[in-house]
Amino acid sequence: MRHIFIIVFLATTTVLLGQDFNEKLVVPLSKPGSPGKLEVGQVRGDITIEAYDGDEVIIEATAKTDDDDCNSCGERRNAPAGMKRIASTSVELEASENNNKVEIETNSWKKAIDLDIKIPAKFDLDVSTVYGHIRISGISGAMEISGVNGPLTLNDISGSILCNTVNGDVTANLKEVTPNEPMSFVTLNGDVDITFPGSIKAKAKMKSDRGEIFTDFDMTVDQSRPEKSNEGGNYKVSINAWVYGEINGGGPEYTFKNMNGDIIIRKE
Repeated sequence: MRHIFIIVFLATTTVLLGQDFNEKLVVPLSKPGSPGKLEVGQVRGDITIEAYDGDEVIIEATAKTDDDDCNSCGERRNAPAGMKRIASTSVELEASENNNKVEIETNSWKKAIDLDIKIPAKFDLDVSTVYGHIRISGISGAMEISGVNGPLTLNDISGSILCNTVNGDVTANLKEVTPNEPMSFVTLNGDVDITFPGSIKAKAKMKSDRGEIFTDFDMTVDQSRPEKSNEGGNYKVSINAWVYGEINGGGPEYTFKNMNGDIIIRKE
């Protein structure tokens, strides 16, 4: 069974500068108690996802009627001579559910919409925003997290993570990891600060162009491992700036990469 829930706030000619819209949407799951998946992608706005003890997905959306606070989204257009600006309060939010897969869509390209989402703990995630901070806590599953202008913060996580942003720190605290699953933590401008259980087995692949790499793991490090390839009969061996290390004898590959910032790999 497929459930679709739509909230649409139509444009109004009333000037409501500075007011917020705040709406809550509750999405029941087809299979309560079973693992699920959440997909949400938007352009402007923070996304906060928290685990809770329940069998529904609860979405709270907040949007400002005046977007002067969106400093990174470009300057507002000046009003033509002799005219005044009339605020548009239109906000659109759609959530659909099918077989425990929940998809959320917004018109966040028009105005910043912050999403606070509560889900059962056992959920896979596919989450992205262009302008905003992504925060995730208490979730257990496979996660793909992507940002551009904003940090990624993941706390009390179990499972596997593939995450990247361009401008912002990547911070994660994993209490359990999925065995034999690769992971990746990447930013261009910011620190990569990841905490793992002390018992993990992994091969670390690390690169910071203009920063330092720190760890309190007893890591066997190889700073000059050559990369080899053989394509179309052309054999190539090259030395690059990657640093490789084995944690507790090695395991799946964990990638840590940035350009401007430090890489910190912590043992809990």
